[in-house]
Amino acid sequence: MQQRVLDFIESGGSSEPFERLALDLFAFQYHRVELYRRLCDSRGATPASVHDWRQIPAIPADAFKQPLGLPDAAHHVFESSGTTHGPEQRSIHELTSLDTYRRSSLRHFEDMVLPDAPGPMDVLILGPTAATHPRSSLGRMFSWCAEAFGDQVEVAFDASGDADVDGAIEWLDRCSRGHKPVLILAITSALSILFTLLRRRNLTLRLPADSRIVDTGGNKARPGVLSPAGILKAGWRHLHVPSYLSVNEYGMTEMLSQFYDDALLSRFRGWLRPRAKIGPVWVRTTVVDPATLEPVSGDRPGILRHLDLANWETICAIQTLDIGRSVGAGFQVLGRARGADRRGCSELLAVIEAST
Repeated sequence: MQQRVLDFIESGGSSEPFERLALDLFAFQYHRVELYRRLCDSRGATPASVHDWRQIPAIPADAFKQPLGLPDAAHHVFESSGTTHGPEQRSIHELTSLDTYRRSSLRHFEDMVLPDAPGPMDVLILGPTAATHPRSSLGRMFSWCAEAFGDQVEVAFDASGDADVDGAIEWLDRCSRGHKPVLILAITSALSILFTLLRRRNLTLRLPADSRIVDTGGNKARPGVLSPAGILKAGWRHLHVPSYLSVNEYGMTEMLSQFYDDALLSRFRGWLRPRAKIGPVWVRTTVVDPATLEPVSGDRPGILRHLDLANWETICAIQTLDIGRSVGAGFQVLGRARGADRRGCSELLAVIEAST
């Protein structure tokens, strides 16, 4: 199964039909993961009855807060940051191999962030890395991207989660006097601190042409964290990075694929369309009603459900509590579902908890 998924990723989705691979993967996981099989059986969904990828039952993302009971011993374990619900409510993603995650991450990053092939870039990391946060899936991805696409790499983030903003500013100042493009990989909160300090010091740096920013994490309503529009404005004002070269990433520990704003890709291809999150061809996203978990129509808001073939080792269909709506070729993230808005997902989770 792993090789078929890798072939699908490497071929850009042309190695075989998405539906066939998705249904075969559902059957594989139905028989492999007892917890998932019980959820599917409770909904009357089996490999014999499911004939469309949209019918594959999605497991609530909160189910990853407990062991899934996978049959193979895990060699790699990723944990979520715990910033949303606290460290005691971390999600855990156990894997025997990182091959699929690495290829999935690098392929879609290159497609969405580097479609113009700018060549090796100097990289500033204002976030976790594999060295500082070995259990962070984001840190692993940042490290892989820096190694694959970077030249000189500066890490301004330590193991305790503190950003060396002064050091980052000094490094960016030196880069602004050169000609090599700069790639900034940052969590949104650290990037906000950087921009706030530049504003207070009344500093404006002009990074070389084709420099770009990738931030992730969103504002999560925390004080001092800039909104998406604020990040775009500050990037131009303080670093001379235009908004179409600033890309926000959306990902989660429970998934091995990521989504990116399509602004840079749209600019490169000459498209005129609203900024939206775009996933790779091995992912399908559906917006569903939070109470019934049925797909909504048009651009009505709902909660996001992802089917990620890169999750071949665990469970590919993930029901999130992220509110979003369909926009253009992708979707926009609007916030998090709470209380009554998450009833359908809570009922699914109750089925899982009753079966353990």
